[in-house]
Amino acid sequence: MNPLIYLRAWGDLACFTRPEMKVERVSYPVITPSATRGLLEAILYKPQFRWCIHRIAIRRPIQFLAFRRNEVKSKASRNPEPLFADEDRTQRNTLALRQVDYVIEASLVLTSLAGRTRLHPHGADEPTGDDNLGKYYGMARRRIEQGQCFHQPSFGCREFPAHFEAATAAAMHVAPELNRDSDLGLMLYDVFDLDIGDAWQAGKIEARPKITFFRAALKNGIVEVPPWSEVRKQLGGAA
Repeated sequence: MNPLIYLRAWGDLACFTRPEMKVERVSYPVITPSATRGLLEAILYKPQFRWCIHRIAIRRPIQFLAFRRNEVKSKASRNPEPLFADEDRTQRNTLALRQVDYVIEASLVLTSLAGRTRLHPHGADEPTGDDNLGKYYGMARRRIEQGQCFHQPSFGCREFPAHFEAATAAAMHVAPELNRDSDLGLMLYDVFDLDIGDAWQAGKIEARPKITFFRAALKNGIVEVPPWSEVRKQLGGAA
């Protein structure tokens, strides 16, 4: 197994919207693997590797908070045309989580783009040389310890910022009285085929959403995330 990275992430609010809710935002009780991957990619992303989520420790009691907020009904246009929120807004209910605190156990795996000729030069913070896990693990740990990120990580919505710091395996231990063991039902795993990065980067295919789910459970304060090789079977082997 590849070396593991532990990251603690916490914040005041979070909303990991259930896809079956068409209009109102209703959060899952815990962070999803897709949102976790997005949080880690805000800290470090390179097409030469992919984040793999293994376990998520829930370190605070699961608490929901209901409120209403204004949202715009239209999507932002690619054209530089102004969008007047006062003319296009609507009120929607949100059932979010409050006072969340997670410890994430993750690792890295190289993609098929590792070792290939790059279209763009190495970044300023990336050591030159071969694409290998050791280099990327070093970059990830350094950025986590120094609090560096490409953009502010968030918990499901950009207006719910996530704070983060380095953690250890010991931080995965959760007091059993915080949350009862429970079956969380079907949970969103990801919204893309995680193996299409190679073809997408080469412009061969369009990265269209391909939603996958997994049977989630909270046991001893931890959600076990199955490997992508098992979940990908839902796509029928499609590229």
